[in-house]
Amino acid sequence: MNKFNFNHNKVKQLKRNPFLMFIILFLCVWMLIPLFSKNFSEASTNILQDWMNEIDGASFSYLMTVDQPIMSGVLDQQEEPLTFSSVIIPAITDLPYQDLRMLFGHELPNFPGQDSTIVIAGSGTNYFTTSIESAPPEYIFEAEDEVEVNEERQVEDYENQSVFIYNAHNREAFLPYMDEGTSAHEAFSHTENVVDLSLNLQRMLGEYGIESHVDQTDHYQVLQQEDLAYAESYDVARRVLEQSIEENEEIEYFVDIHRDAQPHHITTTEIDGQSVAKLMFIVGGNHENYDGNLQFAAELHQMLEERYPTISRGVEVKQGPRTNGVFNQDIDDQKILLEVGGVDNNFEELNRSLEKFAEVFAEYYQNQNE
Repeated sequence: MNKFNFNHNKVKQLKRNPFLMFIILFLCVWMLIPLFSKNFSEASTNILQDWMNEIDGASFSYLMTVDQPIMSGVLDQQEEPLTFSSVIIPAITDLPYQDLRMLFGHELPNFPGQDSTIVIAGSGTNYFTTSIESAPPEYIFEAEDEVEVNEERQVEDYENQSVFIYNAHNREAFLPYMDEGTSAHEAFSHTENVVDLSLNLQRMLGEYGIESHVDQTDHYQVLQQEDLAYAESYDVARRVLEQSIEENEEIEYFVDIHRDAQPHHITTTEIDGQSVAKLMFIVGGNHENYDGNLQFAAELHQMLEERYPTISRGVEVKQGPRTNGVFNQDIDDQKILLEVGGVDNNFEELNRSLEKFAEVFAEYYQNQNE
């Protein structure tokens, strides 16, 4: 009978730890789920065997080392150290190895999913810090009438400049210049937005003798007028691009400037003691000839990293059903989508970043035209 006696002290300790009790109950329920999800005749002792077959060799080896430390040598050839969570969570959720994004990617809006591939991981970049594209809430501009161009902006006619700068999401703005209490997903405005970045880049390139044109079409206003969805911003911008190419053969480079929706600590670095907004290159992979765009972005990233380490977050390829995946880059292989900073950055940080980008771009431009 003694072998059936319980240690009452351990039971009392267990009662004092509700978190541990929750874990035990959760595991028990989880183990019972297969019994009720199949016909009883199918719910056999093979359930555990089937589950074990789903665990890859590296994960199984790690589980063995938990109980037998002497076997830790089998993991010596692992490129990255495994953790308990990286083994258990994929095992019980049937997700791809160590990729937790897929657990939430289809359920949480703006959560980085499998439609994004990090081709070159720059400063601080992983699958949880890739770029996020957010659409403005419908109520943001509901009561808005026709807006006039900012008085400080003077729209110029195209005069055969070789660099064409524009903003497909022209009303992406920055929280430091919004009303107090504005949330990140509400940071959209027809003033003090990414168009100012385009104009600043135009001025900076001019200092290197590179003439550029900034298109200030209010794509969002066109969407409203034609009752189009925000996702069709790239289609609206494409009209302008195609018309410009048709009328001006001198265009060599296209730069589409955006701002990320990631927070300040992800989109900011420090260079020479100053706070600087980071840059990220986005390449659309949903067209056949994206290799040229990828090479263009990779070269600019490499030049930036050599001169200003940590300023570039890298090169990300977006493709799949949940993203535009083209971004009008099929028009030309020297076209980039440039994420400049994020929603929390101020213009001082953003302009420091653009100054460094203009310097590197000017060097690239001159090397290509020698």
